[in-house]
This record gives sequence, structure tokens and C-alpha cells, in this order.
Amino acid sequence: MPERLAVVYDNGAVSPVEIAHAATGLCDIVLVVDPASPAVAASLPVLEHTGSLVHHTSGTPLDATVRRLGELGITGITTFTDARLDLTAHLARALGLRFHTPEVAGALGDKLRQRTRLAAAGTPVVRFAELSDAAGIEAALAAVGLPAVLKPRQGAGSRSTFPVASAQEFHRVAGDLLAAGEGPLIAEERLLGDPAVAGPRWGDYVSVESVVDGTRVTHIGITGKLPLVEPFRESGVFFPSTLDEPTATRVLARTEEALRALGVVSGITHTEFKLTPDGPRLIEVNGRLGGFVNDLVGRATGVSMLRVALENALGTGTPVPERADAPAARVTFQRFAPPPVGATTVTGTTGRKEARRLDGIARVEIVRRPGDPVDWRQGTQSFAAIVYGEAPDHTALADTLAALDDTLRITYDA
Repeated sequence: MPERLAVVYDNGAVSPVEIAHAATGLCDIVLVVDPASPAVAASLPVLEHTGSLVHHTSGTPLDATVRRLGELGITGITTFTDARLDLTAHLARALGLRFHTPEVAGALGDKLRQRTRLAAAGTPVVRFAELSDAAGIEAALAAVGLPAVLKPRQGAGSRSTFPVASAQEFHRVAGDLLAAGEGPLIAEERLLGDPAVAGPRWGDYVSVESVVDGTRVTHIGITGKLPLVEPFRESGVFFPSTLDEPTATRVLARTEEALRALGVVSGITHTEFKLTPDGPRLIEVNGRLGGFVNDLVGRATGVSMLRVALENALGTGTPVPERADAPAARVTFQRFAPPPVGATTVTGTTGRKEARRLDGIARVEIVRRPGDPVDWRQGTQSFAAIVYGEAPDHTALADTLAALDDTLRITYDA
């Protein structure tokens, strides 16, 4: 009889179809879901075909869910969304299964707690301060200085993340975010990137995809980024990155340092770094598979990060490929279409068929159609389109992206 793995599911890095595919021949999937979640409600028919469902709402006693999972014979547990790290950690502890401890999960899901823990361990971090109400704005500004970044303490995908350059702007943005219910916030020193590190065509930040098994940290590779769109939104990702080996070595060493400082002993992690004139600086550690990473790494190297994550949760002891980015046969990418600041509605899309005929383009996914609302403040959740493709090298990738940007056009109403 196959082993049973619980996945605490919500909107996150992978879909139910991807989970089911990765689990083939390895384990049966049990999905712990909250039917009140919009992402769960929208995917319920697919979720029901992916595996057995165990409902856990905000009012469900933890003991009841633990008992049900025990009855189902669960031998592993994981999640692919920041919003469910805490619940997964408490379920894992109660069931005696490997996952982040509740203390580690709390630090991974809360930017303030993460930076506090890293700083206490002596790991270099940006200046930071908590900001929970309007009375604390001036103190936070004094602690962090300018330029700064303001964002929710808990959140992902660049949601409601703003750069601020002046004291007046700091007060205004902080007040607006708190009034909109985005608090508590974290204020941080803004890191200024060096475009020469990755190359002028590419973004000035990267992410490291790692697997942790006890004291062993294995780095699958480093993901490159396209330049950010105002104010802090991703416009695309590619694998492998363009970092030279000395810089890559420093990034990997600092990733391992951060993981050990946070006490991570199992699972997949996604660690982001800003590439500054003074070297790579840690942005944050995410305690789950990074968004879009499974597709990128899989197409470039044949390694399924999702399969690796499931094997890690089950403790199969299956060897993990180290530095799969070094022998990558091709460069894979995803190009996003984030709406402009102030856009409210998609009005039209042109060039989709022409874009699909471009060299290297595998798929053009239109996420929002004419008449659909958009909100740029939602970060990665506001993309109007995602284009998937590959190129033989980074030079060819730049040419493909330039042709794509000239071909696929999306218009908006403000």
C-alpha cells in the first residue's frame, strides 16, 4: 500500500494537478483544506480528484484534524503556501512528522520574527522595525532611515510593498497601509542593487532553491530574475541565473548560514538575495517551494522540485541533485505581464497568436481577459498574462524577450 502524504493546501506555489503528477508512483495525497478559502472553493472539483480531503476551518480544533490524519495513516506532511506554514507545523508536531517546528515556521512566515531571529544569530540583516499603528511611524522611520521599504509583516508575492524616499512619503504610505488594514507592517532599510552583477538586461536580485535534510543543505540552483516593475513587482524569472561562480558561491554560502540561523532542518526553501555593490545581501528566506520554480527547474534540468519536496516530506532518503543549474541544457523562463500602477481593468489583448509563433515560446497563458479587474497592489496575484519559453543561452533569451515584448500587448483602463 502506498504511503500517504498530507498537503495542507491553499493558494501557493503549485496547483493540485502538479501535486498529483509529482506524487505518481510515490504516495497517495491527502489534502487538508479550508472550504472557506477562495482558492480552495475555486479548485474544489480538481482537489477532490487529486486526493482525499480533510476539512480544517478556522473553527476546527487542531486535535480533531490530528485525529483524522492519524486515522488515515499519514506518514508525511508539507505545504506549498506561506499562509499554511503555521498550521502545517503544528499538525506535524502533533503527529510526530518531519517539518518546520512551529517556532521555525513562525519565523519563516513573519518577516519581523525572521529578521529578529537572524540578527540574534549574528547573521547580517537589513535595518528593520515593527510598525503596528500610526503612533509608531516616527520611531520606525528613525530606526530604519531612508531610503526604506514598507510592507506587511506577513505576506508574499510583493503584495502591498512600497519604496519610500522621504520622511513625508514614509508617513503617507505607512498611514495609507495601516488605514487599509494591511498592518502590522515592517519597515526596512532599502537595498540598492548593482545592475552590473547579473548583467544590465537582468534583475538585480536572485533566489536560491535548496533542500534541507537534517544537517545537510543541498542547493538545486540559483534562479535569475528580470528587472522589477514599479514599485516592487516581478516581471519574470529564468533558470539558471547569470551569476559568475565566485558570486554564486557567496550566495550559496550565505543561504546556508541563514538556514542554520533560522533552525531549518527539513523541507524545500526559497531564499532571495539583492545583488548590491557590496555583495549579495539577504532579502528573506521562504520555507516552501518558490512560486514558478518547479516549472523552471523541471524544464531546464529534468529535476522535479515538487517531487523532491514530496520525497523530503516522506523522508525517503532519495539522493538530491546538487547544483542542477550547472549542467542545465537550456535556459527556461516565465515572462509576466503585471498591470501598470493605477490600472483597474483589462481592456484588450493583442498579439497572442503571433507571440506563440516566436522562437522559444512554448505557451502564452492569458490570465485576465477584457473586462476583468486588476489591482497592481496584489503583486504576483495581479498578472494579466504569463508566457513560458526557453532559449539555448542567455543572449538568445534576451532576444526572445525583446521580440515578445514587441508582440504581446495588453491594454488597461485606469
